Amino acid sequence: MSESDELRMGVSEARANLTEVIARTRLLGVRVILTRRDKPQAVLVSPEWYERARAALGES
Repeated sequence: MSESDELRMGVSEARANLTEVIARTRLLGVRVILTRRDKPQAVLVSPEWYERARAALGES
């Protein structure tokens, strides 16, 4: 996955377009970095990415 598979978006913008944001994450694998005042607050990732990350950390 490349840096182009990431999208930075303000929390308010993401809230206003939540259905589209979720679809891009789930269907296209785009990681969405949610920001407030240009500072990262959270990251939205696909369920598959999340499960791979948990497995890599040795979590069930």
